[in-house]
Amino acid sequence: MRRFLVVLLAALTLQAAERWVESGSGPFQVLSSAGERAGRDRLYELEEFRYVFEQTLGRQDIEPAWPIRVLVVDSTRNAPLTPGFARDAWIAAVPSRGALARPFLRALAVLFFDAGAGRLPDEMEAALADLFSTLDFRGWQPVLGAPLPAAERTREWAKMHMLSVSTGYYGRLRTLVYNLERGVDPEAAYRNAFSKTLAEVDKEAEAYLRAGEFKTIEPRRRPLNPERDFELKPVEAARAPILMADLLLSDPVRPAQAGAAYQAILKSSPESVEAREGLALAALAEGRKAEARGLLARAMEIPGASARTFLEYGRLETDRDKALVALEKAAKLNPRWAEPHFEMARLERDPQLRIQLLAAAAQRDPRNVGYWRALAEAQEAASRFADAAKSWATAETAAGSAAERERLRASRLAAEVQRREEDEAARQRKIEEERRELEALKQRARAGIEAAIAKANRENPPMAPSSGKVEPWFEGPRPDAKLTGLLRQVDCLGAMARLVVEGGDRKVTRLLIRDPAQVEISGGGEKSLGCGVQKPARRVVIEYFLKPDAKFGTAGDVAVLQFP
Repeated sequence: MRRFLVVLLAALTLQAAERWVESGSGPFQVLSSAGERAGRDRLYELEEFRYVFEQTLGRQDIEPAWPIRVLVVDSTRNAPLTPGFARDAWIAAVPSRGALARPFLRALAVLFFDAGAGRLPDEMEAALADLFSTLDFRGWQPVLGAPLPAAERTREWAKMHMLSVSTGYYGRLRTLVYNLERGVDPEAAYRNAFSKTLAEVDKEAEAYLRAGEFKTIEPRRRPLNPERDFELKPVEAARAPILMADLLLSDPVRPAQAGAAYQAILKSSPESVEAREGLALAALAEGRKAEARGLLARAMEIPGASARTFLEYGRLETDRDKALVALEKAAKLNPRWAEPHFEMARLERDPQLRIQLLAAAAQRDPRNVGYWRALAEAQEAASRFADAAKSWATAETAAGSAAERERLRASRLAAEVQRREEDEAARQRKIEEERRELEALKQRARAGIEAAIAKANRENPPMAPSSGKVEPWFEGPRPDAKLTGLLRQVDCLGAMARLVVEGGDRKVTRLLIRDPAQVEISGGGEKSLGCGVQKPARRVVIEYFLKPDAKFGTAGDVAVLQFP
């Protein structure tokens, strides 16, 4: 292993020492150590590849959130075959001569799919990526449709090949893509695009695959002149070793080699921010989180640190405030990157701010089902159910397979059931709370009436029978009405009470006790009054003053209440 590392570092040093030139167009940054022509030619092929992809599928100006950095070198031995993410870009090495490798082109197609707003079924995207992986050139003319090796051909690949290059379908695939990416049912999408059912197109694809006659087409190319349209500029000598170390970092199996390459750079350039953050990311890739956190903190202090450095530090930092500061910096350095917003949302305590951050992440990466699901759940927790329904629907549209859509639908339905159960439980709690409050109010009113009656009894105790002559006793105005019947209900009204009495003629009369202390209560049995319906109804004789009160709906004020 050590011998291999020494050999590899020596090879990297040799390549880094060569003269490099750089040119760019769209999402591509092409850096060549194999001469200016090789750099221009590869950049031309990459841009034509993007143009054919866009024209075939109906896309425009595809540009991922991170640049795609392509190193054109004389030898790609031991280099990764596909682009990998390093510090601040997707990076890959391609040879200066010959056709671009199939794995490289297929990975480019996947990056382009991921940069889009909609999602096609997983098997369809995979088949289209295979189709674009064989794109080749005849001179400056791109050629689409070269067949896969026989062992790799699938029915889905054959269908995409047929829809992309066959005379009867050429140019109509983009209509199918447009419909499917917007969640249109596949059956309707195929009818809209081809006036055929999905089953009919599948049957044709099976026959197409069996026939094995796969033609190619020469799609329209972008009118580019590499000599005129691509400006080249020299690359600083100090940057070349960084490029090669970044290439190692992009390979998931070589973090130790990348770390050694960055260490070698730091020996000659101690203040290289690229080498410092690369060393930190290599340590993180090896699982040395504590060391990586310290290295990232030091890299952030140097001007020019990348957005990824701030993001990874924010993920590792245990202090919430420090983590948020780092994540906000990452979001500013790359405003199109979704991850910083999602990571900030995980730390945000305010429900509404959390929803805003999750929405920002989902808008930047609309194909990420996890972002839409998290947004829907946050909206439900904040009782924003209409918004949550839209987010759940978008999550299902972003799903790449029927199984994933079904899982999302089941999660949504389970969340709705739980919400209904929680709403019902809350409603029952409110009903019970109101019942307890009403009962407490009745108890207080009952206690008030009973206290008033007890006070009246204390202040006017019953007199002992007298053997002397009975003299008439005049105590003021005499009641001018009398009612005999059944006391059906007592409505407690604070310190007052309303009696509901059914007379012998079944007519209901309501009478008001304004001041219990001024009512004479007599008769046998229980003399206290309980609030509410009287069970059983009690026979009473009531003398009262005719004094109608519209506010309480009563016919008069009680003066004498007798329980026969």
